[in-house]
Amino acid sequence: MHESTELCNIITGWFKAVETGDITWCDRHISASPDLRVVGTDPEEWLKGALAEAFMRREAVHVVGKLTARVRDIEAYVEGDIGWGIARPEITMLNGGKVTPRWSAVFRRESGEWKMVQLHASVAMGNEAAFGDTFGAAQN
Repeated sequence: MHESTELCNIITGWFKAVETGDITWCDRHISASPDLRVVGTDPEEWLKGALAEAFMRREAVHVVGKLTARVRDIEAYVEGDIGWGIARPEITMLNGGKVTPRWSAVFRRESGEWKMVQLHASVAMGNEAAFGDTFGAAQN
């Protein structure tokens, strides 16, 4: 396993594609495989195959001009034809609101090109907010 600047650039490219509506990123880097999986920040965003691919394409054009994204804390690794990466983009909406989701993806080399086969994005919630004192009590 080794760090991959190439995958870091591809990941950063996704956030730029969303900012600018660059659908060509999707053409180059989203797998058309029925194995593609996407889990988004909304509870209903649990998608696979063609539905996941269509969702990613819609995202790339739907939010154009509605946000800016600055990618921070990015890491990516490759082993053979499989790669994965994580990032914490800072997304700023037009109204000035900001969110820093946690983002991860798995890539597979298909015909010499890195294609996303799995994506997960989530907005962090503290354990106490999510589970009450369940975890706090276990630590005492």
